[in-house]
Amino acid sequence: MYIEEIERELNQEFRVETDIRLSQAYVIGAGDSFASSITIEGETGGRFRAIDPYDGFSFDLKGKPTIFVSVSGKPFYNIRLAKKLKGSSETYAITANPSSQLAESVDHVIKIPYKSKKPLPGTLSFLMTTYVLFKIAGIEPNVEERQDTYTLGNNPFFVGSNGNYGISVFAYLKMSEIFGIQSNAERTEQFCHSPVFSTKGRQIVILGNSEREKKLAKFIDFTDVKFTGIRDPISNAIIFLKSLLSKMKRDNWDKIFFLDCRKILNVSSNMIYYDSGS
Repeated sequence: MYIEEIERELNQEFRVETDIRLSQAYVIGAGDSFASSITIEGETGGRFRAIDPYDGFSFDLKGKPTIFVSVSGKPFYNIRLAKKLKGSSETYAITANPSSQLAESVDHVIKIPYKSKKPLPGTLSFLMTTYVLFKIAGIEPNVEERQDTYTLGNNPFFVGSNGNYGISVFAYLKMSEIFGIQSNAERTEQFCHSPVFSTKGRQIVILGNSEREKKLAKFIDFTDVKFTGIRDPISNAIIFLKSLLSKMKRDNWDKIFFLDCRKILNVSSNMIYYDSGS
């Protein structure tokens, strides 16, 4: 059921076009949307800066356009921050819900054509929002035709730099949501300084193709390492999702952990969608 739905999403078009172009911006999002924000921050060299919506209340965000990324348009702190910034900076929302409170609280709405028949962890929606952020930033994604999958293990370390660090974060989120298992998302340089010492017996997935990442993959001979050898972050996201789908099939895991774990889901939903205090 879920395997079939995720597979269906991965076969759909994710390229969302927009005429909007910005030279710099703050990008506000949480969960998958924050992973998209980190990805575009890395790909623009910081011209687009990723901001957590709760942290955003402590920052001076005036003077730059602000892009809110939320598929549902419902997270409470996105809406509250958008209302706070209204009139003080140009605001945009990337969302699949143009009638949401978030959409009504910004100056411009960029609609992504995403619909799902049932609750799913973000897959196609992530690819759409990330792609449209690339377009807004004036970057043409170089999506690789070669998209070899890898055998995804349990509790992997996802390692990447620049925009691929955002994909590492996205991969870490999916492992938690779908399987309810721990994994790590690490920046390439930071990984080498300390987290590498806790990798024995755990898989390491290196996203990228820089000489430094090639050298890292070559040095690792003490545990299972997968090296994608691909620079483009969206390509790495697609490869990861296909590898994740293969793992679900291999493990006969046709379920989504966060949907089955109601007690934890209630905590998550209450914190995300309702006013839980400043």
